Amino acid sequence: MAHKLGVLRPKDLVPYGIQAEYLRRLCDRGLLKKLGRGSYVPADARQSSGLALAIVARAIPNGVICLQSALAFHEIGDDNPNEISVAIERRAAKPRVEFPHIRVARLGGPAFVEGVETHQIENVKVRIYSLEKTLTDLFKFRNKIGPHVAVDALRTALAERNVNMRKLWHYARLCRVERVMKPYVDALLPS
Repeated sequence: MAHKLGVLRPKDLVPYGIQAEYLRRLCDRGLLKKLGRGSYVPADARQSSGLALAIVARAIPNGVICLQSALAFHEIGDDNPNEISVAIERRAAKPRVEFPHIRVARLGGPAFVEGVETHQIENVKVRIYSLEKTLTDLFKFRNKIGPHVAVDALRTALAERNVNMRKLWHYARLCRVERVMKPYVDALLPS
């Protein structure tokens, strides 16, 4: 039964009248392990990128997994469960997460709320940007993450995936990177 828990927080126990002290006791007995502030998982849970995404989603419920972390979720690029990129509303306070290390991207308005998909990972609803939105965000943040990351991701996605070009251009306009992306898309698409 413990495996079905996914990531447990003390406030998840409140509706059942269970005090947070029980989580500490379960840790002492070796049934749970604590991964950062307020995040508990079954003691036999493997550390994986899915678990890291679930922990971040529970710790930052209004955040959206983005950039390289979203790219890895869509099976493009390298997977790094030790650092998760998460988008938050432009004016939101910076979240405090001990594990895993987070990289925060601030977005506002439609650029923050559009292109969000919800996936069930480790029994946690995780909000992740779609592949098309992720590709445009990589170009938007190219000066922080490196332009080669954006171009390589676009090349791989166009070659290996069924990229919805209508959505890609919609998000490119939304993120104001249409003119930056156009030459790359034109060069990478087969004629």
